[in-house]
Amino acid sequence: MNFDLEKIGINTEERYECIYTTVDDKGNKNSAAIGLKYFGGDNIGCRIFEGSKTLENIQKTGKYVVNITQDPLVFTKSTISKLPDEYYTNDKDMAILKDAGSYIIVNVVDIQETKPENTPIDNDQSIFLIKGKIEDVIINDDNVKAFNRGLSGLIECLVNFSRYQIVDDDKRAAYMDRVIENERMIGRIGDKQTKDAMQIIKREYEKN
Repeated sequence: MNFDLEKIGINTEERYECIYTTVDDKGNKNSAAIGLKYFGGDNIGCRIFEGSKTLENIQKTGKYVVNITQDPLVFTKSTISKLPDEYYTNDKDMAILKDAGSYIIVNVVDIQETKPENTPIDNDQSIFLIKGKIEDVIINDDNVKAFNRGLSGLIECLVNFSRYQIVDDDKRAAYMDRVIENERMIGRIGDKQTKDAMQIIKREYEKN
């Protein structure tokens, strides 16, 4: 089945930051901020490090929900603490954010364990590559689009560039390190416009 995820700001070959919600075998709901990649049709995927509660729930239930939101509190609480129950709908067998602009129900078809490559993470933890099939897409608000992290990296570089010529050498070096890291990240997950903009910024940094 084909799904038009462009309606919620998702294109193939780019990556987006979303809130994944899952349920454990006792009915406890969990949320986490995780990247999403769409391959077209009903094919969707993500990468999750071992030790994650989301991974554990997905392995047990074979199902998860991708919530499209731009709520900063949801991203923060899902990352550093437990998202309170009042954020979820009353569904018993599925965790869904009640204020999500859209959400995607996904059935898992394959889970592969691998070691991290081309990431800033340097440890022995495995990454699990999870492939899924979209069961359904529910759109509650056409104006809420999936968030591409590449734009945040680009804006960070622009803010730093506005200060680049008035800071000391140590700070300039730190800003350049961030340019290099953001260029790497945008090259992997950003859209063409963001990639082109990043190259313009990098050339301007190198002039100074």
